[in-house]
Amino acid sequence: MRPAHHHIRQPFLQTDCAVVGGGLAGCTAALELADAGQQVDLFVKGRIERDSNSLLVAGGLAAVPMSDGKPILGDSFKLHIKDTLAAGNGLNDDGVVASCVRHFFPDVIEWLEGRGMRFDRNGKGRVYDLHREGGHSTNRIFHVGDWTGAAIMGALAKRVLRHPRIRVHEEHVAIDLITRHKLRRSSGPDACHGIYVYDCETDRVVTVSCKAVFLATGGLGKVFLYTTNADIATGDGFAICYRAGLPLANMEFVQFHPSVFYDVAAVQEDERRFLLTEALRGAGAILKLHRDDTKDFMLKHHPSGSNATRDVVTRAQDIEMRRHGLKHLWLDCTSIPRAKFLSDFKSSFDYCKRQGVDMSREPVPIIYAAHYSNGGVLTGPNGETAMLGCYVLGETAYTGLHGATRLASNSAPECVLFGRLTARHFLEEFENGKPAARVPLWRVGRAKPLRDMTTVSYYWNIIRRTMSGMCGIARNEERLQAAKEVLSSIRKNIHEFYWHYRVTRDFLEVRNIADVAMIITESALARRESRACHWREDFAHRDDRRYRKLTVVRRNRPVSLKRIGG
Repeated sequence: MRPAHHHIRQPFLQTDCAVVGGGLAGCTAALELADAGQQVDLFVKGRIERDSNSLLVAGGLAAVPMSDGKPILGDSFKLHIKDTLAAGNGLNDDGVVASCVRHFFPDVIEWLEGRGMRFDRNGKGRVYDLHREGGHSTNRIFHVGDWTGAAIMGALAKRVLRHPRIRVHEEHVAIDLITRHKLRRSSGPDACHGIYVYDCETDRVVTVSCKAVFLATGGLGKVFLYTTNADIATGDGFAICYRAGLPLANMEFVQFHPSVFYDVAAVQEDERRFLLTEALRGAGAILKLHRDDTKDFMLKHHPSGSNATRDVVTRAQDIEMRRHGLKHLWLDCTSIPRAKFLSDFKSSFDYCKRQGVDMSREPVPIIYAAHYSNGGVLTGPNGETAMLGCYVLGETAYTGLHGATRLASNSAPECVLFGRLTARHFLEEFENGKPAARVPLWRVGRAKPLRDMTTVSYYWNIIRRTMSGMCGIARNEERLQAAKEVLSSIRKNIHEFYWHYRVTRDFLEVRNIADVAMIITESALARRESRACHWREDFAHRDDRRYRKLTVVRRNRPVSLKRIGG
């Protein structure tokens, strides 16, 4: 909070629940809370129908198809659990995995269908048309063409915008939680009383008092130079929780997506690339080093070839690109029937066509890019955190489902499931509880308007280039320590900026990516082994004896290792 000696009056808002983030997780939680009679204020960084990573989900939602409570179509809970644990490389919470797998169809797929979603079917609409992706032993990906995220978000966003108990605040950026320990010194457990949110359009900070805050701010892709993520993905929720003293787990595990369209004509090298769904590889596409190659180069690295999991594929891509000095690789989809492109992969096909590539007849230039955070804020089985009244869900949370790598298409159903679980937990724990606490208004103090954006832009650039070069796919002690030194200096300067200048969206974002970059780097230094998408060149092997544990980072404490499920 700023010193209390300035005349500028900042707005105040009181509500039952503040939900931050307008993707799958945030919209699901908001709807469930509002349907139960709670007043919900939903804060969206951009526009709810335009800006979220959820909109970019190309593949779909993994779930074991069921009828009369039993698995069908040759799939089973056991198989889905086995695939998820194999991808997670020994760091999943087995109990969480089993629970999610059993609930993904009834509590996610059927719940979405009850709210207007229509997943693709075949056989005159009688049977689901299910895709298969890397790491899955069978077809279990529910989808709408290859634009599933946009289809689901279209359905949920309309319901949110029409709901009489939900107020949507667009162009609002979360700043920090308002907590019991910040308001007064206390030896007891911390509690969340609200949140400060910056209104980009009025250039004012809103003080929000509420019974509970639900952070569903999405990913952290913009911490790196190349990313599949939307521009809003600056790790806000991770940084906010870190500053509030909450523990974050396994933040070194940043998953890179292996097949993102490489636009050789792009003016800006760090422009977001178009994501080509992994279901293409599930349908027979292969990865090649050179345009005219005929063989799947991945077979040198894994018996599953191009159908291996993301961490295996991207590591192999990085090795081969550095070995051969390549700027990009090739995805050959020409074995897929043309009719299937128009039915199942139309979004990818049309995009490539606009770029002058007919993917049914010629290979597509691709690159890997930062995609998902496998780590996040440590939560309980219902998205609850160590702070009373603070829930974290979606990509910002570490639930124990994913372990060291996310199995393709497990992420979207997790968002919906935990959106529902967090709402249910709140309704059971808080509905008849105390009203929202009195919280102090945001004070501008003597802070000056920030007129020169050059410094903020410089920090933004240096952080992202440092992370991509020093803490990307290939890591070692020397590079990580160098990254830590750079980030330490920048974070110190940013902290001084924060107390001298009024906040802006750009400044809040660079503050967050600086914190998240340091968390990732410190976690990567602490895990002295190679596992899944955390690859240490100086510790090339997996070490289950010492590191089959969670890497936990908390503010002002050394990194620690925590027993899984403990």
